[in-house]
Amino acid sequence: MTELVTLQQLQNADQGVTVPFQLEVPGRESLVCEEIYRHLPGKRLAFRAHWGGLDVLVKLFFQRKYFDRERSGLIAMAKAGVPCPKEIWSLVDEAGGYFLATEFLQDVVSLQECYKGLSPGQLKPVLRDAVALIGQLHRAGWMQADIHLDNFLLSQGKLYVIDGGGVEALGNPLENLGLFFAQMTPEYDELATDVMDAYGESALSVAALHPSIIRMRERRIQHYLSKTTRTCTQFEVTRSPTTFVAMERAKRSERLCRLMAEPEVAVGQGEFLKRGNTATVVKVPGDQNDWVLKRYNIKNFWHGLSRCFRPSRAWISWESAHRLELLGIATPAPLAMRENRSGPFRREAYLVTECASGEDLAAWLLKRGDATIPDWLDREVHRLFDTLWRSHVSHGDMKATNLIVSGEQLQIIDLDAVQWHRRERPFVKAYGRDLQRFMDNWQGKTWQHFEQLLRPFAQRAGITLINKKV
Repeated sequence: MTELVTLQQLQNADQGVTVPFQLEVPGRESLVCEEIYRHLPGKRLAFRAHWGGLDVLVKLFFQRKYFDRERSGLIAMAKAGVPCPKEIWSLVDEAGGYFLATEFLQDVVSLQECYKGLSPGQLKPVLRDAVALIGQLHRAGWMQADIHLDNFLLSQGKLYVIDGGGVEALGNPLENLGLFFAQMTPEYDELATDVMDAYGESALSVAALHPSIIRMRERRIQHYLSKTTRTCTQFEVTRSPTTFVAMERAKRSERLCRLMAEPEVAVGQGEFLKRGNTATVVKVPGDQNDWVLKRYNIKNFWHGLSRCFRPSRAWISWESAHRLELLGIATPAPLAMRENRSGPFRREAYLVTECASGEDLAAWLLKRGDATIPDWLDREVHRLFDTLWRSHVSHGDMKATNLIVSGEQLQIIDLDAVQWHRRERPFVKAYGRDLQRFMDNWQGKTWQHFEQLLRPFAQRAGITLINKKV
């Protein structure tokens, strides 16, 4: 038997609402909630319910403005001819609940899932449909201000747009379309060119679209990075006069909390991977797999003085790992970061990541002897430098030990010198150094092979790659 809950209980509930439950609705048949899709405590609850002999999607709001915004957005999309969930009924409860029940779309797959699971060629027709709907909405004078791939649902061969609450009067259509494509990694940017004709009348300039995508992607990354160092839905941050600790909520565990509380104990008990003046790296047992704990040392008084007012290298690596993940560049997942502090002054810092499984690129190639470099590795190296170029990011230390072969994937580690460049000239110079440092790892046929692969990137950077081992 399902539990009977009141509107007041739902309004006061935290994230731990259990299903199924039954909810009495004044003047309506009671709702049986069977699955919760999103819960923002005290704000709204979206769930699948059984009502009138069929499944409906119910959005329960606890503030009138959000209810009005959602409803008016769905009406605007419907009038524009954009497929969206049809309203079945709505209700304003005097107790402070605002109900909006819409049709429940069957067998849905989000555009985000398509993006993750399909090849670019397979994704292309779905993207064309999405761009056509965006153009249709724009011509009607509307846009989804916070447009993202999860707002497009494929149901029984038809693409729908959801989230009426995000529909606003049209602002800059180029930026809105740029934000849509910015949800994907830079390697998909060329796909935007192939599907732009689906936008329809008043097709936007493809030449203008690409700078917009780059600009909106960076804006999106900056917004996300700001969340990694403050308490929010995804991250937990604890501060005291002596410490600053950040960790991802989804990866939070008793073991990780204990490690962050006593990192020196873990350093003393871990397996040493590196003992350096500026950094000490150990491997420690994790929840399922091993973790890597990196301590950024303070060498002496003057070194400590030079670093005490700026973000630690752990902080830089923490943000850089999240940046690379958003760009689709493989790197061990960051788990937590800690800075030791004395009031406003930073001292030692620690970073915990998953342990990269595999071996460094130089060792991996050495084991192969004279065997031909595989095509997948060429694609990985090409994609790495192409993504860095498109994103205005430099790594700062492209030695082979920082490139880890894991299966048919190339992971990049040691991120404390990673930098995003606002200005073109410093970026091109730093990018050229990355290319040359990568080439300095090789000699002979291996050098010749990678030089031919990366020559177009060197030409972009205005440099000639030099073989220093001849």
